[in-house]
Amino acid sequence: MVLLTSAAGVGASASQVRAESKHFVITYETDTPFDYVQLVQRGLEAAYNLFVVRSGFATFPVAVEVLIPDEETDSMGAEYLDSDDAGNPVPVIEIASEAAMQAAADTTSTGLSLAEAVRSTTAHEFFHVLQDYASLNGVGDASEPAFIEPLATAVQEIAAPNANDYIDAADALLLAPDAMSFFDRGYDGGLFWVFVLDRYGGLDAVRRVMKASATYDGSQAIDRAFAAEGFTFLDLWAKFAIALATNTLPDAGVLAKLVASWRSELDLPGLCLPPAVAVADWAGAPAIMDCVTETSPAAALLGASDNALGAELRVAYPYGIDVVSIRPRSAAALAISVIASTATDFRIAVTGRRGGAWDLLSLSGRDVLVRNPRRYEEIRVILTRGETGAGSYTVHLAGVRS
Repeated sequence: MVLLTSAAGVGASASQVRAESKHFVITYETDTPFDYVQLVQRGLEAAYNLFVVRSGFATFPVAVEVLIPDEETDSMGAEYLDSDDAGNPVPVIEIASEAAMQAAADTTSTGLSLAEAVRSTTAHEFFHVLQDYASLNGVGDASEPAFIEPLATAVQEIAAPNANDYIDAADALLLAPDAMSFFDRGYDGGLFWVFVLDRYGGLDAVRRVMKASATYDGSQAIDRAFAAEGFTFLDLWAKFAIALATNTLPDAGVLAKLVASWRSELDLPGLCLPPAVAVADWAGAPAIMDCVTETSPAAALLGASDNALGAELRVAYPYGIDVVSIRPRSAAALAISVIASTATDFRIAVTGRRGGAWDLLSLSGRDVLVRNPRRYEEIRVILTRGETGAGSYTVHLAGVRS
């Protein structure tokens, strides 16, 4: 797409220039490097081609107004709706200046280049345009936070797969996966959607979720969107929890490098994601794990000032994730029982780590027998829950000799 440039026009001051294409009108200061304007324009057109031409998302019939301000900002981009003289909605995207974009890229843990930052940001902000259009036309919901920033953060990874900047946004979910309900999360919720879109339908799944969110709220919208596949939201979330705890999420190698850096920075050499809330060295004697332990990485991250130590084991929020870590020191078969109210809609999995690989030992059930626990350096009980019940639980360990 060729950019057609002109001197200052309607809506532009004497110090501004407009660059126009069929789908976008970019206004920028005269001292903005033109190669940066072209980089922004290519990112926008690539996003339009991906989302509208190839994937069939609907958008406004007018060109999108794009502004590149010259002032410094902490934001890489923004999107909102303005209106023309007749009161019709006009989508507006703001993209940070080259200096601000480069500064933001330099702070990322994934080593983001300027080109990747622009490609990712333009896709994110243009997707917000599509969300606004869908909401105005009854096929989306721009009022429920869970379906706005998390989805836009996830689809930017489809547009810019080498950027991986959704991972930087996911710190809170990675380090504290039971700190709040999933439906209260923002950008960090994109981590879940990247996983779902990678395995269960890509952009077509996004379209179904957007449409369902216009009629249904929260988890019910996702239940509806994946009904044909036979998945509820809790099904998908439990799969995500297992992938998170066994380092099998998309971009697992990038995540592993990030965790390695956190181990050094936080002085937690045994840190895995998600951090364990309780840790036990099991030597064969019966044991009950019923509280957060001082040796748990989660307790170290929270700090004693938060009164985490000694707190009862409890998945506090709907769709929170807890991990209980067991280090086998006995050759006896290990019987693991999770004791919790049947009124709580728990999903429980048990995995075993051998070196860098994980074996899935149990995908369901609250009673698991590990016949040869010494095969594993660590056994993890992964727990998540739905919206019902209190979330309290204990883990009982017992040796079984043949």
